[in-house]
Order: sequence, then structure tokens, then C-alpha cells
Amino acid sequence: MAEFQAVIMAAGSGSRMYPISEDIPKALLPVGNLPLIWYPINTLEKAGFEEIIVVTLEAEAAEVSHALTMYCNPKLKFELKTIPDDIDMGTADSLRHIKDVIEKDVIVISCDLITDLPLHRLADIHRTYDASVTALLAPVPETSADREAAIQKHYIALDSKESRLLFCASEADLEETLIVRKALLKRYPCINIVTRLVDTHLYIMKKWIIDYLVQNKSISTIKGELIPFLVKKQFQKQKKDKVGLPLNDTASISMADVLSFLAEDEITVATRGLSSWSGTCTTDKGDGNALRCHAYVMESGLCLNANTLQLYMEANRLIPKQLPSLSSKEIPLIHSTAVIKPKSQVGNDSMVDASVSIGDKVSVKRSVIGKHTTIGDKVKISNSVIMDHVTIKDGCNITSSIVCNNAYIKENASLKDCQVGNSHTIGEGGELFY
Repeated sequence: MAEFQAVIMAAGSGSRMYPISEDIPKALLPVGNLPLIWYPINTLEKAGFEEIIVVTLEAEAAEVSHALTMYCNPKLKFELKTIPDDIDMGTADSLRHIKDVIEKDVIVISCDLITDLPLHRLADIHRTYDASVTALLAPVPETSADREAAIQKHYIALDSKESRLLFCASEADLEETLIVRKALLKRYPCINIVTRLVDTHLYIMKKWIIDYLVQNKSISTIKGELIPFLVKKQFQKQKKDKVGLPLNDTASISMADVLSFLAEDEITVATRGLSSWSGTCTTDKGDGNALRCHAYVMESGLCLNANTLQLYMEANRLIPKQLPSLSSKEIPLIHSTAVIKPKSQVGNDSMVDASVSIGDKVSVKRSVIGKHTTIGDKVKISNSVIMDHVTIKDGCNITSSIVCNNAYIKENASLKDCQVGNSHTIGEGGELFY
């Protein structure tokens, strides 16, 4: 992986995760009692990366830096690049903002991606086809709310032989009919457009794409704008294109402009001239072959973006069983400093962090309990996330809920399908149902 730099995008506001992201940076939300950003870092570390660029907001930089020191391998070198808090920047804007530190092809990964994919599988596709950009795709999430949203929003077409990304669009960008270009149909007469796949926010990009973004500031996001733009431009002739991105003024950007950023060394050119390969990797610019978008589809294994409340809950449900295979370091399900009364039961599908006190006749199933939390007697917790310094008094029943830091749940309260914000108090006997 020496030919790549690694960049983690950790400057998102986490707006779809309110209220749990109100007082905690999205990148630091606990999943399996580890900060969310630990998971993409772990993926990169297992691939051999020793230096990682982390893009974060100025206001969150100190907290993120502290978490990296606390939870990550001290041998890793992190370079934090901050973006202003008062400017709304998309992921492509962030790449443009850190252009000075990007010196070669780059792996860009979101701080909310949790996967057990060995990165070399994505890199092998990228290298084999000398791709301009290679994206990781995965099946639509299993949670009903996110499955419905994803089916409504994403249309993707792939060529199975070469893993080439042929079509990529969101429902919001389409009108009543879905239009497929003649040039694409001529090259690929049979196209299967699916809604079962989602873009996971993991990409390998050529350096020239960053250079292109610097000169074309109308593109703000990677997933929503840059990738569809590049996919669309693959098979267009080297001439002015009258159709740009749906929501931005990019009609003035020509295919020639895009191709002018492509750079090939003498060895690559010579290799192409000698190659007997008859696929899409060896022909001329402007014929859909200089600009190439590919994808790797992860059909099995762990792969989800914890970027909604539902998927955050799903991540915490999965991690207790997945963590041993994810981490090279042994992470116990129950911390050695946790105190659990003998008549209480904590399932092997749950995690309990440091300095937790669990009273008598307590049941914990499919849940994650954060550090310094105190749980009284006869409490039932299932399918829930309890963060740090939470107090749960006797007789409470908590189901499919998230309880944030420093919350206080008084006696005999019942919570179901709800979120309790930071430092909130639920009164005695209170019942909260979403």
C-alpha cells in the first residue's frame, strides 16, 4: 500500500444521529466501547498504513486527538487537518482544503465505516484496471428504515466482467424517466441497474482527481456529486458536454477539461502499447478508457456505515461478536474492573466497560454498557447502548434505546425505542416510548 496516502473524513456534523451527536463528535461516538473512528483506523492499520491524515472540525480537533492517543496504536502517526467550524464543507471540499498534503494517489474513508474487508481487495481492482477511482459497494443495510431509504435513493450499474462502474445516480437527481446514454448502451448492450447496493464512502483515487477538484470548485461532495460526475464522463467524447451535475453549475466543464488532468508515465504508455488486453483499459482518451471508474462489491462480511441512529444501533449489536476478528489485540467483552453481582446475567452478546457496577438480578442482553456506569437491582437492558457515567436506578426496563453520557434514570422507569440525551434525567416511574 506504499503507493497510497490514507485520509479519514471525520468532519461530518452527524445531523442524522441527533440527539446522540449533539455533545459528542460523530467520530467519537462509542461503538463497542471504542470511538467510531477506531474502526477505519483499524482497517488502514491492518493494510499496513503507518501514517494517516484525519480531517476534522477545528472545534473537535482536541477531542479527536485525545481519543487517537487513548485508543490507537502509539506507533501510528496521525496528521490532523482541520476545517473551519463556520463553513459548510462537503467531502470533496475537504479534499480540496487539504490539497497541499496529498502527494500521491489516495485512499479516502469515512469515519463511520465499519468493515472487515481487507483493503488489498479494493486495491487489486484499482491496480488491475488502472482505475481513476475505485469505490467499495455493499448490500443495502438490513434495518427496515435504512433499506427503504436506500432503495429510494441509489441506482447503480456494474459490468461484472471488469467490475466497471457504468451508472450511478440518486433518485433525487433523476426526473420521471431514467436516461441511459447511447454510448454506454453501444459498449454494454445489456445493463442491469440495481437498487440493492450502496456506496460505503471508501474510495481509492488518482492524484489527478484532487488536482481537478482544486480547479473545479462547484463539486462539493464525493458520493453525491464527484462519483456520479466521473462515472457519467467515462463514455463521453472529448468535446463540450451540455449536461452537468444536477444541482451545480458544471455545464461549462468539458470532457477535455477532465482529461487534461490525466497524467501517464512513460512506462504505463509503453505497457499499454505492448498489451494484448482487448478490454476497456487500453484504448484512447475520449473513448471511455482514459477515465475509468471501477468498484468492488462486498457481498458478504461486515460492512456498514454507522451514520443513522438505526445503523448506529445495528453496529453496537454486531460488534460484540465481530470485535475478536477485527482487532489483533484482545479486547474483553467484560472489563476486568467491572463489578457484577452473582445473580445478574450479562449475555455473551453484550459488552461492559471499565468501572461499571451492576446490581443484583440484572439482565443485560445484546447491549453495550459504557465506563463508570452504575446499574441498580432488578434492571432489564436489551438491544440498547448505555454510554459513560450513566446512573440507572432499581427496577428500570430499557429496550432498544440509547442513553447518552451522564444521564440519570430514576427508579422503575421504562424506555423503549428512544434516545436520552446527555445529562438528561428520566423521572421515577417515567415511561418513554418512541
